[in-house]
Amino acid sequence: MNKKIGVFGGSFHPVHNGHLMLAKHAAEQLGIDRVLFVIDRIPPHKQLAEGATDEQRLEILRLSVEDDPLFEAETMELQREGPSYTVDTLRELKQREPDAELYFFMGSDMLQSFESWRSPEIIASLATLVCTIRTGQSGGEEETAERLREKFGAKIVLLEEVSSLSSTEVRSRIHDALPIKGMISAKAEHYIYLHGCYQPREIVTYYERLRRELKPSRMEHTAYVLETAISLAVRFGADPKKARVAALLHDCAKYLPEETLLQYADTEPPMLPILHAPAGADYAKTVYGVTDPQILESIRLHTTGDAHMTILDKVVYLADMIEPSRSYPGVEEIRAANGIDEMMRLALSRSIWYIKERNNPVHPATVRALQDIGGTMERFGENDVLAICKLLYDKKANDILALHIGDRTIIADWFVVASGTSVTHVRTLCDELEEKAASIGLDVRRKEGYEDGRWIVLDFGFALVHLFHPEEREYYKIERLWEGDDNLIRYPISE
Repeated sequence: MNKKIGVFGGSFHPVHNGHLMLAKHAAEQLGIDRVLFVIDRIPPHKQLAEGATDEQRLEILRLSVEDDPLFEAETMELQREGPSYTVDTLRELKQREPDAELYFFMGSDMLQSFESWRSPEIIASLATLVCTIRTGQSGGEEETAERLREKFGAKIVLLEEVSSLSSTEVRSRIHDALPIKGMISAKAEHYIYLHGCYQPREIVTYYERLRRELKPSRMEHTAYVLETAISLAVRFGADPKKARVAALLHDCAKYLPEETLLQYADTEPPMLPILHAPAGADYAKTVYGVTDPQILESIRLHTTGDAHMTILDKVVYLADMIEPSRSYPGVEEIRAANGIDEMMRLALSRSIWYIKERNNPVHPATVRALQDIGGTMERFGENDVLAICKLLYDKKANDILALHIGDRTIIADWFVVASGTSVTHVRTLCDELEEKAASIGLDVRRKEGYEDGRWIVLDFGFALVHLFHPEEREYYKIERLWEGDDNLIRYPISE
């Protein structure tokens, strides 16, 4: 039995799921073994729109068909000088596969103009013409097919269209910052956003500079953030064009020198990992020429958030956290949440937990952002704090207090305050904590005041333990600075 090969020619500018569905449908109906997508270099009947190079169109095609063994990208026309004529392509394929039956795919408009093509009689002798027509809409295809059969002896099969999607529509949506998910393959979509295909000229200039300033891995992330931000913007009612710019430039200052980033610090100690956000807002304005205050504010807040965030701010923050390459525990829960504030609550809580789990301080703006949408700070490390309190209690420490301060300062999440009866007792309490810390899974990061022995501070990262001589405890009254209605635990805890 002869092999049946489908020949699907076109500019594929870009190839989309409508093309793939048509090819799959035709192959199923006609028993075709393989479909070649023959990409044009210079189509003889139309001028190609701008937006992607030949190499980019080809790569988008390859990415779209590589996972289906039925499909194959064919480059013979790209390699050919001059316009791409179907008769030349079919001749070459016939020489390559002399025993194969060729089926040439075309649309209704191509069937109507077939007689004006170069050597239509040779085309008709080399391949069966497979024409797709719009469901329920006759454009005279039956009459045209009958005329071509009589005139050229053509073998013609008419199939109903399975998708009305067009490359023009896909290009237009990309240009207008509208989602294209489901219109093209996921791999092709990412490639388009990574390389800036079919974007307005202003956006293309941003891409050109970003490629010089960001590492390839950061550009990958940026492309994912961009496609996610556009989708979220349309879903929740933000301006997708503003979301596009903010997402594209959100990490534009990522690789500025440390001394430059430190100029934007607003906490002590400075939080270097988040400073590219405020620096990025300034960089986007002064270097990239962005003047829209809403876009700049979204860039500024994308690492910390803050109270009174706009929908655009939340869209960019979330896009950065849940873009497709993110795979941390809890990300699927955030993606599946219904409303944007519920997504933000989950995202902010996850971010805070991640930061504290690594014994790093949480920026106050992040706490404000969570509280602004009705979220509450979890008492991170409470069990560990109670374990510290028990060690102190077992060594006869007095007046042991644990103060949760994580939503008030970046210094720590907890203060533990306790008193010894003398300098020797205070040092003994300190020695006990240092000796037993590892046994309860904790690590002492620094120690101050041991030599004097009247106020020793042990830093566990998430908690600062203050061990006082009674006189110093009474004089400084440190707990009164932080004590509130709901953040105090007295140890031992009374029943």
